[in-house]
Amino acid sequence: MVVTRQTFWRWYVGGIAAWFALASSFGLSPTRAADSAATSTTNKTSHTRSTKKTSRRTRPRSKPVPLDALDPVPIETREGNPLGTFFQALANLATPSADASAPPVVRIIHFGDSHVASDYWAGVLREKLQERFGDAGPGFVLPGRPWNSIRYADAESLDGKGWRTDGLRVGENDGVVGLGGMSTESFRETEPASALASFSQFDIFAATSPASNCLQVQVDEADFHDLTSDTQPVIPSPPAPSPVVPEPSSKSLGGGAADPPVPMVQPTAAKRKKKKRRKATPPEPPFKPWPADSPLDLLDLTNSAPLATGPHRISVRSSCGSTARLLGLELYSGAKGVLYDTDGVNGARLADLEKPLPALRKTLLQKSHPALIIVSYGTNDIGMKGFTSSEYEEKAFQILSKLKEDAGDASILVTGPTDRGSPRKKTRALIQAGQSALQPALRKAALRAGCAYWDQQAAMGGPGVMTRWVRAGLANYDYVHFSGLGYKKLADMLYDQLMAEYSKFQKTEIPQ
Repeated sequence: MVVTRQTFWRWYVGGIAAWFALASSFGLSPTRAADSAATSTTNKTSHTRSTKKTSRRTRPRSKPVPLDALDPVPIETREGNPLGTFFQALANLATPSADASAPPVVRIIHFGDSHVASDYWAGVLREKLQERFGDAGPGFVLPGRPWNSIRYADAESLDGKGWRTDGLRVGENDGVVGLGGMSTESFRETEPASALASFSQFDIFAATSPASNCLQVQVDEADFHDLTSDTQPVIPSPPAPSPVVPEPSSKSLGGGAADPPVPMVQPTAAKRKKKKRRKATPPEPPFKPWPADSPLDLLDLTNSAPLATGPHRISVRSSCGSTARLLGLELYSGAKGVLYDTDGVNGARLADLEKPLPALRKTLLQKSHPALIIVSYGTNDIGMKGFTSSEYEEKAFQILSKLKEDAGDASILVTGPTDRGSPRKKTRALIQAGQSALQPALRKAALRAGCAYWDQQAAMGGPGVMTRWVRAGLANYDYVHFSGLGYKKLADMLYDQLMAEYSKFQKTEIPQ
C-alpha cells in the first residue's frame, strides 16, 4: 500500500486525538501526563544513581571483633626505684598538710606527640589519678587556640585572633617556647587569648624582655589587678659598659679651623601621586626571632587571693608585640591532689625535646617542680631517613639524661610507641621492621638514663596487633591513632601498672 502525504497526516492527527482521549480517561491533561511520565523516568534514574552512591558510602562495616585477653606488661626498671619520687609524693597526699593555704599538689607533666596532644589518653589517666588522690585542677592550658584542633579534657582554649603561634613544628624555631612546645605573641592589642575552665587559682607564664609591663589580665570579662608578679632572669642582661670620656681635641679647645658652611638646598616641589584606596585591614607583621643572647625574663603572674571555686574565663591581652611570648596558663582548683599537664605536639619526635631554649626549659621545669614526667614519643621517629638503632639509642640517652638533669629529682617514665600498621602488606612490613629496630634502642636508652620504661606495643599484644585493634573498633583506619575506647584501654593498662608498682612501694618503702 502506498501511503500518500495526505494519508500520513490523517493518521498523525488521529493518533494525537487518541492520546488525548486516553489521557482524559485517566483524569489527566496531556501536559500533566507527559510531565508525569518524564518525572517518573527522571526519579527512577536519579533514585538508581543515588542508591548506588549511597551503597558505596554507607557500606556497612564488619562487626567489631573483640580482642583476646591481654597479658599485663609490667613497668621496667634497672636499679633502685626510678619512680620513687612520684610514689612518695602520692603517699604524702594522705598526710595532713600543716599549711592549709598551700595544699600539696603532685604535678605530672606528659610530653609526647599527637597521642598526647589530643588529651584522650592522658585525660583518662588524669581522671583516674584525680579520682583516687584528689583533683588539683585542670593543669596546663595554651589559650588563644594556637591550632584549630586543640583540645583539653577539662578546659577550653578560646579566641586567639591577632595572635601568632610559634613552636617546635611551626614558626622560626628560635626556642622561646613553653613546656607545651609552643608560644604565642600578639600583633593586635585589642584581641585577647582566652581559656575557659573551672579553677580558683592561676599562673600566667610569659617570656619577656626585662622591665616589660605590657600584659593585661581579665577574669570573667572584667579587668583583674589583684596580681602577684614574679620575674626570673633566664638570660641576664649584659653589664653596662663604663662611660668613656673623650679626649679634648684642638677643635674643642678653639684652636682648629672653623667648619666650612653647609650650602642651603632649596626644596623642590614633589609631585603628588594618587594612591588607590584600599580596605583598612591590619596586616600581620613578619615574625621576628628572639635575638640570640639578648636578655630574657620568665614572668609569672598569679592571683593574690583565690577566686570563688567554679567556672571562669581568663583572658590575656598584650601590647608587647615581639618583646613578649605567652607560654601558657596553669589552672588550679585550690585543693590538694594531682595536677596533670598534657604537653603534646602533633607530629613531634623525641629530638624535639631538646629544641626549646635550654635555660628557659630548665627554669620552667624547676619552677613547676614535677613529681613525674612521662615521655611518649617514637610514632613519628619510625622510618626516619638514615636511622640506625645504635645512633638513636645514644641520642635518646643524651636527651633523657639532660631532661633528668633539668628536672631535678623528678621521676621519669618513658613509654614505647604503640604498634602501627597499614592495610597494605608491603607498607606494613616496612613499618614493623622500623619499629622492631626502634623499640629496643629506646628501651636501652631509657634504662641507661635511670628512667622507668613501659612497652606499649607489647601491652597491646605485640608486633602487628594494630590490625586487630582496628577490627575491634579500638583504633582508626589510619592504623596509627585510636578511638576513644582505644585510648581508654591504653590508659587503663598504664594506670593499672602504675598502681601495681605503687602498691609495691607502699609495702617496701613506707613504714607501717
